[in-house]
This record gives sequence, structure tokens and C-alpha cells, in this order.
Amino acid sequence: MAKSPRAALTRLATSVAARYYPASGANPGFYLDGRMPGRRDRDSVDITLDREDRGFFYSVYASLSGGQSAETGNARVRKALDRVQADVRQPGRNIDNEINDLAECAVHVAGRITLQHEGVLQPYFAGLVVRDSELAAVTMGNACAYLYRGDVLYPLTSDDFPLEAVDMQGRPVSGMDVYCAGIAGTVRYSNIAQLQLDDCVIICNKEIMDALGQRDVLRLLYEAEDQADAAGLIVDEAASRLPGVPMQFMIGFVESIMSADRTGRFGTGRSTSEMMTGFHRTVATHAAAPASKKASAAAAAAPAAVAAAADPGDLAASPHGDPVPVLEDDAYDEYDEAAYDGYAAEGRGRRIAFYLIIAAVCIGSLFAIYNMLFGGDDEPQTTTITTLATTEGAGVTTAPSQTGPSTSESESSQEPSDSSTDESSDTTSDTTPPETTVPTSETTTAEPTTSETTTTTTTTTTTANSPVTLPTTYTVQSGESLWAIANRFYPDRDVELMVDAILDANDIIDPEMIFPGDILTIPAVP
Repeated sequence: MAKSPRAALTRLATSVAARYYPASGANPGFYLDGRMPGRRDRDSVDITLDREDRGFFYSVYASLSGGQSAETGNARVRKALDRVQADVRQPGRNIDNEINDLAECAVHVAGRITLQHEGVLQPYFAGLVVRDSELAAVTMGNACAYLYRGDVLYPLTSDDFPLEAVDMQGRPVSGMDVYCAGIAGTVRYSNIAQLQLDDCVIICNKEIMDALGQRDVLRLLYEAEDQADAAGLIVDEAASRLPGVPMQFMIGFVESIMSADRTGRFGTGRSTSEMMTGFHRTVATHAAAPASKKASAAAAAAPAAVAAAADPGDLAASPHGDPVPVLEDDAYDEYDEAAYDGYAAEGRGRRIAFYLIIAAVCIGSLFAIYNMLFGGDDEPQTTTITTLATTEGAGVTTAPSQTGPSTSESESSQEPSDSSTDESSDTTSDTTPPETTVPTSETTTAEPTTSETTTTTTTTTTTANSPVTLPTTYTVQSGESLWAIANRFYPDRDVELMVDAILDANDIIDPEMIFPGDILTIPAVP
């Protein structure tokens, strides 16, 4: 019992090539997804069909008319084949049901297998069904079914033609009979095979394999450009080696396999299709027709007309004589359940949320990169340098100071008051030290040197253009390196030598081991 697969659309390009000769016994024919031999196909056949669907049914056969006319026999065979074709395309069907129906169709078409006689064509049947990219095959009599994959010809049923477990180059292959299931009476069954891209499914009569052999069939399949070329080459070669014998060869190439949910989600529903085709207007017109005895009789006979519509030649008629199209069930009704309601809207909301998250992450990344590259240039940096203020007698002398890059303007003010000047003149030299050095920083006020002398000194940061008296001290700012500091204080000297001088003056071994806020001693030029 195979598991229930998801709905899958399979695209098959199928070609059939045949050579027919007058012979007694069974009448050969083929069934190519609804098409059978016509009047133009009495001697040879070369047809290609490219379709995409969830289900396919192909067959080559030879059936006995049983004393009936050719037209009656063909109608009987077509009815059995069309029934399998209709079941394959119905929703809710699986591959297990199709195998049983295909076996009944084989018995109905081929009939009883009799003893072989020379010059008499015995009945045979080879059919395969594809449903949701799964494959199953049934054979009877001198019919063969194969799966061509990876230069290896795998038998789908246990037919009478022996195959070697080798590929086209003669290399051994394991698992040749993995797709063969068993035999029930005269019917040979296959296991369920999962189709893959570039696979080829083949059904033919055994006379082709007898005429060519396994090696030549593999060679022709490898040399052919496509499935149509392969069918023509194989039938022509077999007919030349075994003339006068009817030959039939059908091959289908798997072009694509895709989930039916992705395409069905954006397709038009039944209500939309009816609105576009105008079918609802036709139904409304017939519903609004006045009731009469003739209409009542036609309404009573409606169930019989619908039952007779299984025959392609019949079509239910409306009370006015116009044909009323019979709606087929939606191919995806098995997913038309409450659990699937709102599935498309939910998936659309998830996609929108995912796109919004991706957009937010991208915007945040761009903002972070911009701040990393250009964000530091707009913020002013303040550098504080400690200078030396020297007071001699009653005068105040302030050494010039320099700061790093700063956006503030340099301001130097020195505001001695009259009272302080008078007091300074009255003080004696005994009360004032000969020389006093007071370290000052940005916006600082010097304490008075004596109890009677008051000196106020205010020093602010200066621009980078003012000269710097070395030695001095420097506070490391954020983002500065030792090389940048050396280049600032020693612009005309070798940077490497100045870096070494700063390292020696501060007892630093590794030039990378400086951090914002560290106070460095900037030595004089060596």
C-alpha cells in the first residue's frame, strides 16, 4: 500500500512509433492519453504528445475481435481504455486503485492468451499509469515495460525477455528487478516507482527486443536526441532486422515535476471560471424557463441522461435543446477542506513579515556603518594640556599651551585688578619667594603665593597652530594612536624616532598599550 502522495504535476513528452503489416490474429493498436490509431495510421505511426497533468495513461496492445467487426471491436476496446483514462484523472484516486483497474483493462482488451502459431499475431497488452509523479505498469503476453534511468534499462514487470544486469558500458548494476512485483495468472504487475527528472518510461511488444537486443536498444537510446528520435530509430532498426512483423514502441520523457499546490494557489477557482465563461448565465436562463409538461418530462429523464454522459458520444440536453456542459470535479478537491482554509492568506502574511524583518536589519546595518565611518567627525574633541605658570615677584607669567584638534576658540585672559597691583607693590621681597611654579590646567585659578599676594591666572585650550613648549604632558583622546600624537608634536621629525622617544619617556614597551584618558609625557626634541 503506497502512502498518499501530495498533488504533483508531471510533464511528459511521449512519442509512439509503429509499423503495421497485414497479419492474421490479433489487431495491434495503441492508446496515447486518449488517442487511438485512425485511418491515416494503417501502415505506420509517428506521433508525439507533450502534456502536463497529474495523471496519464498509455498503452500498446493487440486485441482479438472475437468474431465481431473491426469497428465493434475497436469500440469495445476504446470503452475499456477510456474508463481507465477517466479514473486516472479523477480527484481522490491513488495509484493503488489504478493498478487494479489497469489489470482488469488488460484482461478485457487482450482477452484469453492462446497457444502461439507461426504467422498468427497473439494478443498482448502493456499499459502504464502515472499519478502524482508515481508510476505503475501491467503487461500481458508478448509485451514489455521498462524504465530507462541513468543508462540502465530496468524492467517494470517480469516479462519473458531476459535482461543482463549491466548498463550501456557493460558495467554491472545491482537491483535490476527492484520494480518487478509479481504475476497473477497471466497478468504481470510492477511495483510503484517514483519518477525523477530525465526518466524515460517505455512500453513495446517483445518482437522489438528480440530483433535488437538489450545492448542495441541502450545504444540507440543513448545516441538519440530526444524521445521522438529514439522511437523512430528503434522501430526502423527493428523493422529492418525483422521485416513483416508488426512493431510498436512508445516512450515518454519526464521533462519536469512540480507540486500542484504552487500553481493551483494562484489559479482561478471554479466560481471565477464560471463567471469568465458565462456558464452561470446559461444555468440561470434554463432555471428561469417556464415550466411545462415537456420540461417536466425532460427533468425526470435528467438522471438517465447524466448516466449516459459517460460515453463521449452522448451529452445531456437542456429542455430547449441546447447542450448543457457537464461540470467535472475540481482536480484539487482533496485539499478543499477546513484545514486548508486561509492557507494562502497565512502564507502571504508570513512572507510580508519576513520581508519587513529583512528590511529593518538592512537599514540598521547601514546606519551602524554610517556612524562608524562618519559619525565621529561631527562631535568636538577637547584636549586638556597641563602647562606651567611662573610667578616672579608681583608679576605673573603663563607659558603658552597647545591642545589637540578642538572646535572651541582659544581664549587667554589675564585680568589683574588695581587692588592686586597696589598690594603687590607694597609687599616686600622677603615675603615673596624668588620663583614659584604652579601647575595649571584648562580653566583653573592659581592660589595666592602668600597671604598678602593674590595672583589669578586663567588658561584655556589653544588652537593647534600655536607653538608648544616641550617637554609637556598630553591626555590621550578617543581614537588616537601614538603615531598620530608624535606627528602632532613633532611634525618635521621622523615619526618612528619620536614614537620611540615618547615610549622611553613614559616607560611604555608596547605602543598599542595606550588608552583614552592616559596622560603621556611629551619629551623635548632629542
